[in-house]
Amino acid sequence: MSSTTKRRLPDDDGWWSVLGLRAVADRVMGGLAERVLREHPPIAFVSVVGGAPLSLEQVAAMIEAAAQEREQRRELAAIERREADLAEFEGAFDQPNAGDVVERGRWSGITRGEATAWCWNLFQYEPHGFVHPGSQVREEALATLRSGGLPEVFGYPERARELIEKGMTARCYRQLREELGSPMFDPAGVRRG
Repeated sequence: MSSTTKRRLPDDDGWWSVLGLRAVADRVMGGLAERVLREHPPIAFVSVVGGAPLSLEQVAAMIEAAAQEREQRRELAAIERREADLAEFEGAFDQPNAGDVVERGRWSGITRGEATAWCWNLFQYEPHGFVHPGSQVREEALATLRSGGLPEVFGYPERARELIEKGMTARCYRQLREELGSPMFDPAGVRRG
């Protein structure tokens, strides 16, 4: 046995805690998993690439590096998603018919550009539809919105009117949400299954 597997950790959590596996062991079998892990410490880790032996600390450092890389990718994806969401919102005002007033349906009386912008705001800041059939309704409504239509789902037209009656425009709403640091909906955060 190497000295790295025999040493006791300051918190006495076991070698698996160094690798971040404490919660996994607890969730899988509680005390039974911990007993098995405590009674079977690894004598070495071997790299798949080159077959070189690795210490517990090296493996832990690799896990930490992978976690940092994942976090950096997540942060970059969030920035890209935010930019794409903002582009969709701003695009609402650039449509050729943005100044036309909607004449029928639950968006009637609001300009097409403002109604489209409200849709983007509400889909991005007040999301609904995560459980079937709502998830299907959400996907179909977003497809409608992206193709130039105005979906009338999740009470969004009524919510927009409520905010308009309070003196808010779609731009003011977005600016306020940004100033408050409100998170935008992230589809990656929805658990499926």
